[in-house]
Amino acid sequence: MIATIKLDFQSSDIAKRTLEAITPDNAPLPRGLTITCSVERTKLLITIQCERSISSLGATLEDIMSAIDLSLRTSKSISNTE
Repeated sequence: MIATIKLDFQSSDIAKRTLEAITPDNAPLPRGLTITCSVERTKLLITIQCERSISSLGATLEDIMSAIDLSLRTSKSISNTE
């Protein structure tokens, strides 16, 4: 199974910061799971290749989206205090 997440941000800086924030969570991965991430202009592209169960893919998607959400909320919180 392959799942792709494409998120378009307001700027390339936000996309890059978000990628940097979630990258440490991507290793080490269990056998049968591959995650590739890249930034193209303002877009964050995440591809998940999963040879495990559908529930494993769903849990991985949920983990990634939670990490992205936390990164964005943290960035917004820091921006509001400056």
